[in-house]
Amino acid sequence: MKKLGSKGLKVLKTLHLIFAMVWTAGAIAMVLITFLIKAQSGDELHVKYSILLLIDNWLIITGAMTSLVIGIVYGVFTNWGFFKQRWIVVKWIITVAQILFGTFAYHPWLTRNLEIIGELKEQAVYHTEFMANNRCMEISGFFQSGLLLFMIVISVFKPWKAKKR
Repeated sequence: MKKLGSKGLKVLKTLHLIFAMVWTAGAIAMVLITFLIKAQSGDELHVKYSILLLIDNWLIITGAMTSLVIGIVYGVFTNWGFFKQRWIVVKWIITVAQILFGTFAYHPWLTRNLEIIGELKEQAVYHTEFMANNRCMEISGFFQSGLLLFMIVISVFKPWKAKKR
């Protein structure tokens, strides 16, 4: 298969950096909003969770899926491959795990909490399911942001030697 040339690699790396930044910035923004914005009314609570959903839909999902696609392009059209370097394997595992977790856990918690807020307004904060979802979102959002920062670090330092063939 034909490999990308020097200019193609630079374009690919630039796109990868941009979308990784979008994903990471979105995750950090969601953590900050979750912990720092204390809603004083049902309307404020609805706005807070609507903003979280907006960030999730536009920054997190866009950044994550585009990073995944760019990773596939890297694997196919460059000499990096998919499994030649241990740090790349670690990034693949983390990326896929985060996308699956976001799709099947975080996003449903977020949308369900918005439904509960729609029904109960400010009383939602006392609802058992809302509180459980919110706690899970706080913990997992913090953890996911940390994993994204970890992926940036291993991308820069490339810490593990190539796998032996």
